[in-house]
Amino acid sequence: MIGILFIFSLAGFTIYLLYEYNYIPHKKYTNEDFHIQTYISSVDQDNDGIDDQTYILESVRKYIETKPKYKSKYYESGYPDDEYAVCTDVVAFGLLGAGYDLMKLVNEDYNIDVVDERIDFRRVANLKIFFENHAISLTTDVKNIEA
Repeated sequence: MIGILFIFSLAGFTIYLLYEYNYIPHKKYTNEDFHIQTYISSVDQDNDGIDDQTYILESVRKYIETKPKYKSKYYESGYPDDEYAVCTDVVAFGLLGAGYDLMKLVNEDYNIDVVDERIDFRRVANLKIFFENHAISLTTDVKNIEA
């Protein structure tokens, strides 16, 4: 009896994991499923016909599909070129896909004595200041998304 209970528990847990990690196909929800209007930006930085908001989101999704492993490393080119990354790389690659070179933008905006453009754009504190000066802050309140 205990053996059967164990087998069913193990099977249930396995099915749960397969579902949770998308090995078992299931419905993927869209904005329309929740009556949320999809935002289309009026800006197209790289003039490719895809608005920047959409392009940034697509670029982020494409980047995280590579499943980068967390490791803080220094790269001569600035941008990671292997399987490693830090959290800010998601932002950087998202913007890069839409035509915004965050490394260049932060370097141009940054006012310090010792500048290292290949790493400064990958530091959270630097990006916090950059986005406070150059971005619009939106709500994180899921009950009041119009705020």
